[in-house]
Amino acid sequence: MKLFKSLILSILFTSNNILYTITDLEGNVVYWTSIGAYKTKGAKKITSTSLISVTKLVAAYLQKLNCRFLHVKLKGFRKNKKTILKYIKAKDLNILSICDKNSLPHNGCKEQKTRRL
Repeated sequence: MKLFKSLILSILFTSNNILYTITDLEGNVVYWTSIGAYKTKGAKKITSTSLISVTKLVAAYLQKLNCRFLHVKLKGFRKNKKTILKYIKAKDLNILSICDKNSLPHNGCKEQKTRRL
């Protein structure tokens, strides 16, 4: 009988890049990558083709690690979140939980006045 691992895939969407981090359940980093690490520069990093190609590499690495069960954590704002989740579901990976953290302030603190010269 084969034993399958359960890992956590954290995806951080920044304004210029997308970071993928695979950790075990204790929080130790097993693997990390980003779209910028594959020599893509500028606006090409945010296109859906580069996003899918890096997600393919991450999914292949998860299968190489003998991981079948996955917890997904998403952080940041990007409209491509659903395409990443669809692609991960299409690979033979069972998603146990999806946690979406958006740090959008509901009004929040008052901004400082801008200085006029």
